[in-house]
Amino acid sequence: QSRTADPEFFLARRLYVHVDGGLAYQQDATLEETISSSSPPPIFTSGTVTYQPGVRGNVALGYNINRSWAAEFDTGVIWNSIDNFDGTSLNSVGASFDTYTIPLLANIVYRIPIKGPWAAYLGAGAGGAASILSYSQTYLGTRYSWGGSSFVFGYQAKAGLQYKLSRNAALDVAYEFFGTTDPSWSSTQSFGTPADYQFKEKGFYTHSL
Repeated sequence: QSRTADPEFFLARRLYVHVDGGLAYQQDATLEETISSSSPPPIFTSGTVTYQPGVRGNVALGYNINRSWAAEFDTGVIWNSIDNFDGTSLNSVGASFDTYTIPLLANIVYRIPIKGPWAAYLGAGAGGAASILSYSQTYLGTRYSWGGSSFVFGYQAKAGLQYKLSRNAALDVAYEFFGTTDPSWSSTQSFGTPADYQFKEKGFYTHSL
């Protein structure tokens, strides 16, 4: 029996794993905070936040439908941290705000042969995103920390340039755009008086390389 007629050989060639990591830039967004207590007072109520450069790591399990098309399940984590709120640094007011976003996406990828070992590809996907908030604030000399989580709709587009190293391995550089519907996080904390916190972000868009 020839190898080309071996079903196991075909399955091994069709399945692939893609692992990548790099920088993630999150666009400026609107952040709203509501609190049911005045102790401690809110750092902000509503305004524009600017993020520090973050990082993104991905792992995708894919299936080559044919030489041009592939379908894959894509997940990983995106970390971003707010730098300032309406021009005021969060560090200067004793606060920090970090988000960890876990995409859960189904992607379709189209590969475009160029020449020799080179190829380009385009992809798009949709699914969900688990978003985890880690927030801390210093109030009257005491550091308080809390967090929350939410699950929202997510979508992605990507483009890359790939260089084939061998039959089973390749390197590539890619740009990825990832967006979600507006995430919100809630938490109940006690500062002598119980307080209900809620944060909502409008405009969650990241650009990764």
